[in-house]
Amino acid sequence: MADNKNSRENQFCVNFNISTPSSISEGSTIRMNPCHDKTLEFRLIVNMGNGRVDPFTDISTFVRAAEAGNFTRAARLLQLSPSAVSKAVARLEAELGVRLFHRSPRQITLTGDGEVFFAVCRQGMTDIEDARSRLAGASQPWRGKLRLCVPVSFGQYVLAPALGEWLSAHPGLDIELALTDRHVDMTAERFDLAVMLGEVPDSRLVARPLPAHRFVTVASPAYLQSRGVPKTPDDLVDHTCLRYVMVNSGQFRDWMFVRGGDQYSHFPVGPLASDHASALLALSEAGGGILQAPHYVVAPSLAAGRLVPVLDDFKSIGAPLSVVYEKARQASARTRLAADFLLALGDRL
Repeated sequence: MADNKNSRENQFCVNFNISTPSSISEGSTIRMNPCHDKTLEFRLIVNMGNGRVDPFTDISTFVRAAEAGNFTRAARLLQLSPSAVSKAVARLEAELGVRLFHRSPRQITLTGDGEVFFAVCRQGMTDIEDARSRLAGASQPWRGKLRLCVPVSFGQYVLAPALGEWLSAHPGLDIELALTDRHVDMTAERFDLAVMLGEVPDSRLVARPLPAHRFVTVASPAYLQSRGVPKTPDDLVDHTCLRYVMVNSGQFRDWMFVRGGDQYSHFPVGPLASDHASALLALSEAGGGILQAPHYVVAPSLAAGRLVPVLDDFKSIGAPLSVVYEKARQASARTRLAADFLLALGDRL
């Protein structure tokens, strides 16, 4: 009896509560107990006797492994050996009685149970880090991992030049930056914040608009000397237009113009289209055609004389940009910090 008592005294429980995912039914055999409010509970019993590792170390190791996609990469980030990472995950799996990862020689992927456990653990770690930061005081450097996703041109021409100074002011932050023009799934792809083009229809997300960014229509001096200068949007039908392909829809972006109270729409026609603004910029500089792009993309080329504005009497209209994050994260101090930084970049648009 004494041994049993000591065993119980050296154990404690960690409960993780989450809303029931649609993919899990009440009959699921994943060692969770459905409650009356449709909440599932992970009950993790951790034996702290005999020099066992702090369970939260194993949990944070599991989270980093899930984010990294393999044990070797996670080990480098954590400054551990791959076997130590693997053993930490194995301990968790033994305690939970479920398999958290599908393993292959090159990568690991979360199982269904692992996805559920990861979502809870990651949110819990974020909450703990935010609480610790608040209690440490406003002067305490912010710490933790932040995954950002922004449009390619915005990341290349606006965010990247400003990011170094911001990270210097917050040396505890660990940033992962993805560049894509598509609308990402914030939850499935585990992004903390994103900047998105166009409308954001997902009701689970908070969308804070950036200031309207100015588009300009440009061409190289050589092209205009060869083909002439368009005077109105209607003249563009006689010119080669470099077309931008919208990643989300695969369609070409119409060129929109406003002058006075009149609005003009032009469907660009030309032999080349791309979803990468830098490629279109290089082609336009080489005399390949007329381009409409955000001012922040073409500003250096305009300043250097490689491009010149056309249709300057007409205001060009581009898609709106928004800073986006999940509603569940809007109370996070780290999320607010990053969102405010991204919104402040509106001055550079």
